[in-house]
This record gives sequence, C-alpha cells and structure tokens, in this order.
Amino acid sequence: MSFSLFSHAEDPDADPVNTAGAAAPSEVVLERRVPRDLHEAFNGFTDYLHLWWPQDLTDFGEGTHPEFESGVLTETAPDGETAVWATVRTKEPDSLLELDWVAGHSPRIPTDVRVEFSAVAEDGTLVTLRHGGLERLPETAKEYERIRAEWEEILDRYARFMGAR
Repeated sequence: MSFSLFSHAEDPDADPVNTAGAAAPSEVVLERRVPRDLHEAFNGFTDYLHLWWPQDLTDFGEGTHPEFESGVLTETAPDGETAVWATVRTKEPDSLLELDWVAGHSPRIPTDVRVEFSAVAEDGTLVTLRHGGLERLPETAKEYERIRAEWEEILDRYARFMGAR
C-alpha cells in the first residue's frame, strides 16, 4: 500500500511518460546493406543522390536536382528555384554524415539526421540512418510515421542504386 500525505500525489512507481498509452517514438532508425566498400557507399549517398533520390519526395518534382553544396543539402528546380533540406553538421568521409534536417517541416525546428557507414564484409557496407528530434515537431506520432515511410522509400532507392537486391 502506497501512502501519501497528499491525495493527488502520483504513485512513485508510475511512469509519467507512459500514463496515457505508449509514448510516440522520437527517432526513426533504419538500416540498409549495400554491396560496396565504405568509400563508394558514402560517395553514392553524398555525391550522387541526384541520380537516386525519389522525385516524388522532392519539393519540385520531375527534373529536380538535390545536392550537397557548401555544407548545405539543397534541391534545385528546373527553373532554378532552390529549397534547403538540411545543413551539414558533421561530414566524416566514408564514415558519418550528420544533418540539421528541415525538409518537410518548419525550418525553425530542425531535426537530427545521422547516417553512419560501417564495413560489414570485404566489399559491403551497412548504412544506418537515425532521424531523431521528432519530439520537437507538432503531432510527433503522425510525423514519425510519415518520416519513417519516406526514409524507407529513400533508402530502398539508394540501396538499389548501389547494387543491392
């Protein structure tokens, strides 16, 4: 029996985060294995994304050109209009890419994208994507589902581009 002097006091064993059901996830974590060495896998992700990024997941659609340039990930429309998707926080070639991500939501509320590249075989690379900070977004659960579905499609396209089946 738990006794409290105050009748409205919480049970000390209660989990306040989970009192109304499961808390919304705040991080999407996905992995893809590609049959390329670290250098090729990293460059395929950073230097050639305009060749594999799904056009249906862009601001401008067909003919768009996403690219990393001067520490920023941008998308350029055929007419030259530009949208900023992210700024590069950390870029360690063949190893790590960290971004302040704003695509798909307010640029005043960046979220965190971390892409890690790890050797898993003589010529294979495991690409692990973590998109965190989702708790900063309104409607976290809805945004989690949208972002997870989008990254699934994006990473599937990347993996196929890099030769995965």
